[in-house]
Amino acid sequence: MFRPNRNILNRLSRLNIAQKVAVTRTVTTTTIAQKTAWTSSKANRIVAYATLGAAGLATASYFNLTNPVYNEAPPSPEVVEDPATKLLFPVYLETDSVKKQLIGLGVRTVSFMNMNVYVVGMYMVPGDISQLAKLSKWKNFDKSKILESDECAEEFLEQPFDLTIRLVPSRSTNTQHLRDGFVRILTQRMRDQDLTEDEEKVILKAIQEFKSNFVSMRVKKDSEFIFTKTREGGLKMIYEGRHLGTVEDSWLAKNFFMCYLNSQSPSSQAALNDFASGFEKLLK
Repeated sequence: MFRPNRNILNRLSRLNIAQKVAVTRTVTTTTIAQKTAWTSSKANRIVAYATLGAAGLATASYFNLTNPVYNEAPPSPEVVEDPATKLLFPVYLETDSVKKQLIGLGVRTVSFMNMNVYVVGMYMVPGDISQLAKLSKWKNFDKSKILESDECAEEFLEQPFDLTIRLVPSRSTNTQHLRDGFVRILTQRMRDQDLTEDEEKVILKAIQEFKSNFVSMRVKKDSEFIFTKTREGGLKMIYEGRHLGTVEDSWLAKNFFMCYLNSQSPSSQAALNDFASGFEKLLK
């Protein structure tokens, strides 16, 4: 029998969840395998945490899931715990009524302060994953192709895939801080590319629109940003279920994701490593 995760029980205590759930389970595996879509709303996440706190959490191995045997009570949702921050990520995420699977996750760290800032997880529609092997640069894929070159990532992001980055702060912050970090990286990526003056003007306009979508406010630890590269090529941003805006610019959408898939200076090396391993496992 799994013992309840103390971190999650502490969260439940702070949330004043009063319902006591008595559960007795015998589990024959160390993975949790119910395929449950996780929505963006905070209310549903709290309910899921309540289930996890009562039943106990086994960190899911999200590519080789097997079915546990229970004596009673329904299965728990699948989640993965980031080892650096203990933040939880669902294996399946639903955005705009589309179910997506976790590819990998990792923490962004400010190295000179040795401080964890946030955790990012990347999600992809399962049906699109099967299309990756058909791409020329993804044939005979191994993770070194992502870690040592940008060619696979560039080809990947040129496709009309519906992709999502789920970003969860590991400490309280504000939207200005996050916004300025994104704008700085995107602007530098623009400067590093061979673009015409007219192309730069269009891109700068898109970056400015993206910047304006960040409403000035405090951002709590363990809250949720959802950034989606739509099939049409736009970049949609949601915070705690609130749509903050969509910028219809393919350069912006692609380069936002390249911030995390860039092999030379990714925003999170831990995330890039896990993305590469995730793709390798999925394409075996």
